[in-house]
Amino acid sequence: MNIKEIVIQAAGRWSDLFDMLAIEVGKGQHCACPVCGGKDRFRFDNKEGRGTYICNQCGAGDGLDLVQKFFSCTVREAADKIADCLGLTVNPNNNEQDNPISKKVVYLLSKSRLGQSKYLTKKGLTFDLPLLDNGRIFAPVINASGEYTGGQFIEEDGSKHLMKGSNKKGSFIWVYPKLSNPKDANAKLRGHNEIVICEGVATGISIAEFHHRDAIIVAAVDAGNLIHVARLIREVNSTARIIIAGDNDIDQSPNKGLDKTDLSQNTGLAKAMEAAKAVKGYYCVPNTDYKCDWDDYRQQRGIDKTKEVFNNSIKQMDKPLNIKLEKDGKKPTLSQMAASQRSEVLLDYFDRELALDTASKDVYHYNGITWDVISDMDLMRSMATIFNDANIPYSQNAIRSTVETLKLQLPTMEKQARNLIGFKNGVFDLTTKQFRPHHWQDWLQVASETLFTPGQTDETLQEHAPSFWKWLSYAARGNDKKINCIKAALFMILGNRYHWQLFIEVTGAGGSGKSIFAEIATMLAGPNNTVSASMVALENPRERALIVGKSLVVLPDQTKYVGDAAGLKAITGGDEVSVDPKHKQPYSVRIPAVILAVNNNAMSFSDRSGGISRRRVIFHFGDAIPKDERDPDLKNKIAQELPVIIRHLINEYSDSKKAKTLLEEQLESEEALEIKRNTDSLVDFCGYLLASVQADGLLMGNANILPFNPRKYLYHAYLEFMRGNGLNKPLSLMQFGLSLPACMAEYGKKYMKRKTKTGIRTNLDINHPISDDWLSKIDTPNK
Repeated sequence: MNIKEIVIQAAGRWSDLFDMLAIEVGKGQHCACPVCGGKDRFRFDNKEGRGTYICNQCGAGDGLDLVQKFFSCTVREAADKIADCLGLTVNPNNNEQDNPISKKVVYLLSKSRLGQSKYLTKKGLTFDLPLLDNGRIFAPVINASGEYTGGQFIEEDGSKHLMKGSNKKGSFIWVYPKLSNPKDANAKLRGHNEIVICEGVATGISIAEFHHRDAIIVAAVDAGNLIHVARLIREVNSTARIIIAGDNDIDQSPNKGLDKTDLSQNTGLAKAMEAAKAVKGYYCVPNTDYKCDWDDYRQQRGIDKTKEVFNNSIKQMDKPLNIKLEKDGKKPTLSQMAASQRSEVLLDYFDRELALDTASKDVYHYNGITWDVISDMDLMRSMATIFNDANIPYSQNAIRSTVETLKLQLPTMEKQARNLIGFKNGVFDLTTKQFRPHHWQDWLQVASETLFTPGQTDETLQEHAPSFWKWLSYAARGNDKKINCIKAALFMILGNRYHWQLFIEVTGAGGSGKSIFAEIATMLAGPNNTVSASMVALENPRERALIVGKSLVVLPDQTKYVGDAAGLKAITGGDEVSVDPKHKQPYSVRIPAVILAVNNNAMSFSDRSGGISRRRVIFHFGDAIPKDERDPDLKNKIAQELPVIIRHLINEYSDSKKAKTLLEEQLESEEALEIKRNTDSLVDFCGYLLASVQADGLLMGNANILPFNPRKYLYHAYLEFMRGNGLNKPLSLMQFGLSLPACMAEYGKKYMKRKTKTGIRTNLDINHPISDDWLSKIDTPNK
């Protein structure tokens, strides 16, 4: 089918198509643009049903044009995505062509149309599904690889049956988010943090209504298939939080006693718990005295109440709900236990995966990837849940004493090994050059949210990450050395090499690519591990609480800062700094974070001891990118190339010393020196001086010596330089003398002096040919 025919078929259906493709277009009102991200600049007007839109930044276009821009693809590829949503074109592979079940599913989908079933509307649900001519739903069943394995027919009266020949075991119906192509299922399952598995389609749609929208929701068709679907999904994603949203199938027969915990009388609960236990997951079942699924509960209680109950009902398997601590043949209840016994129960509740930071007194919990801080309030609420599940009353003092006692027996948090780079699906060991699964003893506190995947043998940035390469080449102005230095800075952020005792400062005109550098840095560190702060947050103990636990601290627009940056020096130097959080005791801690400053103009530091200079790696990005060459979607394009970028950085700097050496060279580069000269008048002045190997140059002098002679006295020359360049507030003689060694070191020169009968003589002299623009015309003095 050609593109024109596909567009004709899409007419009048663009709202549904954009929903299926996860393109947010609003409801005819101004909203954020799905392409450039600009706020309140986009409107979907859908003129004549053609999917038309207008954006103040991206311009105007029709539905096909928007799909093309959103996915950064060709017109043909955009048309194919639309056709897949419409069921017009399905390109099965050879295996599917030989599979009669898959062929039958494809045929039925081609005969269906997207629409709302009376079965769902009677339940108060609005959700487009494939409908056959008689109005019944045809829900395709797929496996974790995205292959069709059958289908389920749902009649308008709610009766259901599987398509003949369907292979249900381990397969499921994809409910949410809408899937434009079943082949995308595997990638989406691997890339999500939370996956909800329920029994039926209507239940899944209801959960999509009230549960948070970051989760994938699939329907296993029936309770017996929950465990098989859960196991296969766990094989695909070893770290996701899997929630089994089961049905309450309590037996209400007159001759049966009502016991909600008797699993023999409640198939839905039993199967949900069985599936959750098999994958070390979670389960939640409506806590009612009658048969009820989550869709029934929503209809009876409303979305808000159901959302609250659903979230509060989520339990993890293998929790100590039945207390069996015995002493002298007795079984004490929680209320009878000592605080130390209750703390053991709480520790078991968290699978004994808790540790204590002895500096901050914070408790950390291992989530399967990283060790995250868990607040005292969350610990107390978890203990309250244990009491509630055991149907035992409790007091606030009992809860609080349990948490405080728990801290006394927890193991101490260890430091993360510096040879490990954490990813969502494992860690890369820079020592062994191997990628392996997560282990709690890695003590990771930060990990990239990106999946690490092996690349092609001939993978290059130019071919496989063209958008990143375009930005990098422009930022470095095609300079190969600077390209490598920028990549080294990105590796420092990716690998959290805070212990290199360096910080990065990126300067340049607006629109020169600085913000993209910060965006890429955030992607590499992970948005959850990044915080935007100010120099005040580094200097002030109360404000420092903001940056504790982060691996990347971005300092945007700090040009007005003028100070000695004591906090910045301490943090980048690996020293302990004081933190004074609200409502907690102050403490001292080392902050393992990389500091990145991004400014139009470089920061000014009053410290001239060398403490800042030997840590400050400056990149200047020069002129702004011409407006006609700017790509508003560049950030999103680079985000899609992130796995390629990460693999390149790891391979390029498998010996991390190479990256550190490059940054140290950039620190001493002419580019960095020029920036320092522009922000520090004394550094600039030292650029006009010559240094000899012995103290036979200018006398130091002082401000009171007359006549004023800048060709004889070094301090006079400095005062003349300040006056000649219209600069105020020169340094005192003492400050001048103390600051000279570090400022001359910027040029690789050593400052020397000796005491003589005529005063302090230095090894410095004025480089006259380049100083005539500010140096007074005075006869050359006799030394």
